[in-house]
Amino acid sequence: MKFKLWCRYEPEMVRIKVQTPKPTKLRLIASDKDQANTKFIDASKVVNGNQDLVIRMPLAPNYLIIQIYNDAIGERPQEEEDTFKVLDIKKEDLQLTLAKTNMDTTIVRSFVNFSQKFSYNAGWLPPKDYYSNTRQFKIEYMPVIKSMGGKVLATPARISTQNGRIQVSQQAFVPFTIPMRMAILLHEFSHYYLNSDISDEVEADLNALTIYLGLGYPIKEAYAAFGETFEGAPSQMNANRYEIMNNFIRDYIEEHKLTDVYATEN
Repeated sequence: MKFKLWCRYEPEMVRIKVQTPKPTKLRLIASDKDQANTKFIDASKVVNGNQDLVIRMPLAPNYLIIQIYNDAIGERPQEEEDTFKVLDIKKEDLQLTLAKTNMDTTIVRSFVNFSQKFSYNAGWLPPKDYYSNTRQFKIEYMPVIKSMGGKVLATPARISTQNGRIQVSQQAFVPFTIPMRMAILLHEFSHYYLNSDISDEVEADLNALTIYLGLGYPIKEAYAAFGETFEGAPSQMNANRYEIMNNFIRDYIEEHKLTDVYATEN
């Protein structure tokens, strides 16, 4: 099934009520109608009975295309779909909590403005250097990221500890959703601009998540972004990072009474 929703570029949450007669794995994709490689969510969930699927969008398009289909069958027109029903689609206010944290600062807001614009358009931007309006921040958008010896690295992004410039892999970022791109960029930003220890990965994870969650981005996409990175470099350290991140997210949800955050969790 495919639906079009007028969002007028306004941050919001979209609630989709679905119904299945038995456990069914549904795929939910939301994307910009007019721009390639610009997805707001791409997730699957097993639904049994009536349940809500939710799209949280701090960044929204003019027109949103929503695709919902049975993962085992693929996309079909609404009149042909007999394995599930879409009962309702409506827009709601997005819950924002950044102002309640210690990350609501001038430098964070400045980087967020820059990184959100880049993340929204990274699916079609050509590889080159991009600067914030103040030229305080720089992203080197590269086809791939390579080591000094010329080996292609699995990392989607990295930041210089000397000057704070961020290198981003186009190959990695194009298939990412906007929230995944933001989670990665906020992690790199945190290393240089927020961490007390520039090399501390866990500190960068938690600083980035505080901003990410405060802006209202979807939780599942944060797991997806960091999961992609951890899978590319499996280690006990990354397993520990994932556990710390998971506990932090759950504590943040409880503290700020966030709703619908696991609406598209498997």
